[in-house]
Amino acid sequence: MATFQSYPSLLSQQFAQSLVMEFMGVMLFQLLGGSAAAGWGAPVNGMALVVLIYTTADISGAHLNPAVSISLSMAGFFPVLHCIMYVLFQIVGAIFGALILSQLVPGMSIGMGDGGAGCFDRGMIPSNVTDAQIFWWEFFMTFTLISCVYNCCLGKPGHGSFTPLAVGLALFASAGSGGQFTGGSLNPARVLGPAAVFGCGANVTWLYVGGQCLASICAMAVFGLVSHLGPYHPRTSTKTFELMTNEAGFVWINGQAPLRLQTIGQDQDLKSFSQRQRDI
Repeated sequence: MATFQSYPSLLSQQFAQSLVMEFMGVMLFQLLGGSAAAGWGAPVNGMALVVLIYTTADISGAHLNPAVSISLSMAGFFPVLHCIMYVLFQIVGAIFGALILSQLVPGMSIGMGDGGAGCFDRGMIPSNVTDAQIFWWEFFMTFTLISCVYNCCLGKPGHGSFTPLAVGLALFASAGSGGQFTGGSLNPARVLGPAAVFGCGANVTWLYVGGQCLASICAMAVFGLVSHLGPYHPRTSTKTFELMTNEAGFVWINGQAPLRLQTIGQDQDLKSFSQRQRDI
């Protein structure tokens, strides 16, 4: 019986297909969300996320956000190497989405600086909003989003096919509140993509990405405390599968079983845990 193989090899066709879907999903998310009409940012982004999660979930798990991928990896629900590749393709997808916007939105041009379509910069932030307020609003909004992902998808009893709707509503609610102060990014790729294309937000990009990454860590810590860590986390795998420390680290990094366990039928719990993550 195969073990520790809920995730395909990094060199497999299946994983390549997952990367393509993460790229396309974030590219379209950047395109749709970054071109929302004034006052429609929160609903457009929320609805776009629902549609794109339903579109990509069966193939890639529909992370569509580096903060989600990083958090799930730290919690042991997603192998580290897979996470690195997902984050890379998500950011590249956002860059391509911003490139498309630079050609489709009148008045936009590559390298134009602040004010580019989908940019998060001082030009769209109220003048009385401080750096600390940007950081902490992005933290709490992203924390809300990722907590919804954890508890709807990985917690018990879960919400099945309603998860994309719940996650989209979490984005809608967050962006509809704190979005008035920061624009409501909640996604490092959505910040870095237009920054790379338009050269915008040089003095605030780190506030967005920093707050979002801290939120991914805190959401992971809270879920691990109130529920459980994932099967790839060393704390879980050393106990459940009686792995040595170096073997547990190997599993966490690449999601594959040590050779001595590849024919041992001990992985039913692991596969059931991982299947929930695949259903985001």
